[in-house]
Amino acid sequence: MRYGSQSMVAGIGVLLVTAAGVSACRSPTAPELRPAVLADGSPATLQTLDRVLFEATERGPAKRGPGDPTRESVVSVPPPPPGPYEGNSPAMPRYFDIVTDGTTCYLRDRKTSKTHPLPGVACRPK
Repeated sequence: MRYGSQSMVAGIGVLLVTAAGVSACRSPTAPELRPAVLADGSPATLQTLDRVLFEATERGPAKRGPGDPTRESVVSVPPPPPGPYEGNSPAMPRYFDIVTDGTTCYLRDRKTSKTHPLPGVACRPK
């Protein structure tokens, strides 16, 4: 073999060893989250949903936007109304997806991708 061929074979060998090392260091994957809807619309379930939305938005009482979380997997939180000296507000609503891993329900913030568990709330895959 010529010198160029030997260095190419060595380069391929280094590449294979590096790829094997990288794949061995991967962490286990998190459970897959699937779209879901709330299993029931009871006052206790909706109160938990509102409490988690309040904590997730980190601002005053979070008022849910239109939609039925027992039928739709998206929950919106409208922005606060404009103040007395604002004509038009550039604020946008926040959107959350109801998701499940098969055992627990979560709200996933579309803005940050952070998941917030919904303790004691039953949901079903959509």
